[in-house]
Amino acid sequence: MARKPEFDRDAVLENAMRAFWERGYEATSMAELLTVTGLSKSSLYAAFGDKHKLFVAAYDLYRARQAENLTRILTEHTAPNGIRAFFEDIVGAGTESWQRFGCMSTNQAAELAQSDTAICARVAEDHRILEDAFTEHLRAGQRVGSVIATVDARAAASALVTAFSGFQLTVRAGLDRARLKRSLAYLLAPLEVAAT
Repeated sequence: MARKPEFDRDAVLENAMRAFWERGYEATSMAELLTVTGLSKSSLYAAFGDKHKLFVAAYDLYRARQAENLTRILTEHTAPNGIRAFFEDIVGAGTESWQRFGCMSTNQAAELAQSDTAICARVAEDHRILEDAFTEHLRAGQRVGSVIATVDARAAASALVTAFSGFQLTVRAGLDRARLKRSLAYLLAPLEVAAT
């Protein structure tokens, strides 16, 4: 009978996720991973296989959390205010220490997606999930009259996903947040039905 691991797998993945999120895959050394997870090298390899497999598991944890957050924010608001709240969360929460590293998927689009098919597939899926969620949010707004009926919801959602990566990189670089707020207002203005 296989022995049960003597560590908290969720805590290990959480700590590995934060290390990879902050430094990226290549810059996170095995020594750093052993320190942040509290595992020995043999335990880490026995539990996860290798650094790449640990990274994928940690990245998937990040992605699941972000998908939950996206759904929560969009369902709490009438369109397009859910998208506004989603972007404002990026701009505002970027001041928190855990969020200053930008979006892990955007970071991986730049770091590994061109050379790692598993990561490329995940980045593409994240963009699809985001575009589908934005599209449905905008269509829901069109049904209730809060989004202009003639807006191409899919095209608008696609443009917003492209803008999302720029917002995340701006946050990671620590650049001007006021510019992001102005950009967000500009992006959403053509979608909204004017208040009467």
